[in-house]
Amino acid sequence: MEFVKGQLFEPENDLPGGAYATHTDSLENKHDEQQENPQSQNSELFEQKVSDVNQFNISRTYDQSHHLPALETMKTEAASNGSDECNRNDSSPAVNLLAGNECNAQQVNSWKIDRGVLIPLPHGRETDKAAYAHVIKEGNAEILFPKKNEVFYNPVQEFNRDLTCAVISQFSKLNYDTQCMASLVDDHAVFAPGVRLESGVTIFEGLSASGLRSIRFALEIPGIKTVLCNDMSYDAVENIKQNITHNRVENIVQPSQSDAAAYMYSYASKREAEKFDVIDLDPYGSPAIFLDAAVQAIKNGGLLCVTCTDTAVLCGNGAETCFAKYGGMSLRAKFCHEMALRLLLNSLESHANHYSRYIVPLVSISADFYIRVFVRVYTSAKDVKNSASKRALVFSCTGCESFHLLHMGKSLVNDSDHVIYKNSTGPPVSHNCKHCSSPHHLGGPIWAGSLYDVEFINSVIQKTGQNVNALGTSKRIIGVLTVMTEELEVPLYYSLDKLCNVVHVSQPKAIIIRSALLNAGFKVSGSHCNSNAIKTNAPSDTLWDIMRSLAIQQNKVLGSKPGTVAAIILGKEPSFKAIFEKHPDSEPASKKARLVRFQANPEPDWGPKPKAKKRPAAAAAAVDGPDVMEISEESGSPQSKRAANQGTKKERKKKFNENYLKRFACKKFMKKGECNHGDECRYSHDPEVIRAFTEKQNAKLAAQIDAPRIAQESDSSDVQSAPVEFFSDTPDLQFQKFS
Repeated sequence: MEFVKGQLFEPENDLPGGAYATHTDSLENKHDEQQENPQSQNSELFEQKVSDVNQFNISRTYDQSHHLPALETMKTEAASNGSDECNRNDSSPAVNLLAGNECNAQQVNSWKIDRGVLIPLPHGRETDKAAYAHVIKEGNAEILFPKKNEVFYNPVQEFNRDLTCAVISQFSKLNYDTQCMASLVDDHAVFAPGVRLESGVTIFEGLSASGLRSIRFALEIPGIKTVLCNDMSYDAVENIKQNITHNRVENIVQPSQSDAAAYMYSYASKREAEKFDVIDLDPYGSPAIFLDAAVQAIKNGGLLCVTCTDTAVLCGNGAETCFAKYGGMSLRAKFCHEMALRLLLNSLESHANHYSRYIVPLVSISADFYIRVFVRVYTSAKDVKNSASKRALVFSCTGCESFHLLHMGKSLVNDSDHVIYKNSTGPPVSHNCKHCSSPHHLGGPIWAGSLYDVEFINSVIQKTGQNVNALGTSKRIIGVLTVMTEELEVPLYYSLDKLCNVVHVSQPKAIIIRSALLNAGFKVSGSHCNSNAIKTNAPSDTLWDIMRSLAIQQNKVLGSKPGTVAAIILGKEPSFKAIFEKHPDSEPASKKARLVRFQANPEPDWGPKPKAKKRPAAAAAAVDGPDVMEISEESGSPQSKRAANQGTKKERKKKFNENYLKRFACKKFMKKGECNHGDECRYSHDPEVIRAFTEKQNAKLAAQIDAPRIAQESDSSDVQSAPVEFFSDTPDLQFQKFS
């Protein structure tokens, strides 16, 4: 890490040798003495503009009078010491720099002077990179990996990490501005990346792996007090410690080896001021086991960042598993990626409501193979009552994928301006779809509120655009966030390719369908989740009337097979004639600006990477601290035991009987009557063994053929013979026994 030229800092506690006063009182005394001397230039206040400090523009008023007396004292000390004292180990590097002397490399790496401002270079030792298998540079961080896949790292998620840095930077700026307005910030505090701010935000990264994300936070995000870099793996924590030292961020990043959920639960009962400002959870798979602890360990108004990589479950493959993990049934439909976001937000809201808390989403994104949400968590028993009206069940047609939402509750304002809460009435659909007569699937409940805070997103776009080269994926961040600001605040969307597939018409350009909806008086937008998305406030009847008009235009009305979904939909006359002329607002601004809205494949064979290898149980020395989990030889994990015993059974058999494979017939000899290995073949060529093996295979095949018939006969006999009995759940009420 390198400090940018002209960076301001707080030197009282950093200078070696006590060159600066370490207490505020002594600084104020020096300031008062200078105020009594109007001729002293040391009492002048000047405004120092620090431009582009690790990609952030900061303008602050800096009181130089606090530090110039100390500088003069140091100059006198340097002059008295002379150049001969420069290379002494006990000589202050700051003194050597002020005296204009040459210092050794270790001292120069510690301090430097630029335009009257003393700049500390971070402490740390040089690392031998040749001793590591991989050295990865991302953002301002440089990460060392000892062995391949020993500590997890996925380069495709650089976009995830860049976006997280951008969002937390803006959150930190809002927190800093709020504290400045409340006069809670020290006059000499520095809001800059890489500089510890005592009144800054505290960040907890529960599953850090290599520590890359936490180190990037320390180097790229201003206004940070502490980053707690936690992982349960001993190997990961050891790698984190080396990476912290290598990047010289020991003053900000603290390593921890503990179970993330247990550690967050330990903060649940602490005072509000001691809880975390930001919690970042990016697990390998589902974060479900961490959510309850996270909503308790975060401050009121804190930022919770959650990633899910088990998108298959959230997108409809295993709805029962999704219900068990997230409390909602997923649906396999074209809108599944947005529904995945809403299922996760619903789960977060549900966990927060248990503790009189609620969430406000800032950014919710579906990208690549994962989903990511950034929400603020607030405490208010009154506002929690609105939670039911923000969550809804989804009725999705199995034929045409038309969908309807049923909110779990509703809030109304009576004549006395009091808010009253009531149950919803429904369902909004009949058993069969009114468009194609197909049945409905029930999904959810999902989050039916807004996915974004447009004002916050615009501030992130503006800050990222000020220095596009600061982040490796800045262009994609700006493009995707711009698409989010264009989206309508309506849940879910239709997919143009699915609409055309249902009625068997050729797919037109999205602008044509968007123009038809706009010309009909409705609103329409796209979605960052799907490049073919049609998000609109128009009812499904209007949308299918537009598709009927398109089928008429393409002469596809009479081509469908009777009884199919397409025939049923196209068999009805459209209630209005759609106008497909291009509307002025049909093309979104993000497309006109040629922004990177939908990323192409980032690399060959991209996707979720293999999980980091489990460390053998033999490993770990105990690490001091109550939050550390010790690994003993006897209590190794099941994975480590399995790895240690893998292949031993086969080896024992070989050692006991080298010819144990001779009891199996050689399949090649059975088919061709000969074998290339001859007598050296490990398998048997004996006719008796071959005959026995053949009979066994034939019996197994016959059992597979007869299994369905036997099962059917068994089920029918059980139903006829077994009496069904029903008993009352309340034995005190003398209900009769039915049989």
